[in-house]
Amino acid sequence: MVFREWGAVEMGDAVLGLVCQELGSKSPGWLAVRNASDPQIDGNLSPADQVRQAGQIYERYGYWTSVASAIVCWALMAP
Repeated sequence: MVFREWGAVEMGDAVLGLVCQELGSKSPGWLAVRNASDPQIDGNLSPADQVRQAGQIYERYGYWTSVASAIVCWALMAP
């Protein structure tokens, strides 16, 4: 059995990319899986409308996109 060190961060893929860029050649290998139910929301909408739109998208698609994202993560970490 192969043991690897793994970590997960909610919505932290952009920050991880910046840290790895600063580390240069000492950077660990990494990748990010983004859940399709978390799309970009129009920043011109009011904060209340942004929250409402995000909630509607997640309510409609969140379960199945989360299932798909979990399967992708399991497949990527398999030895």
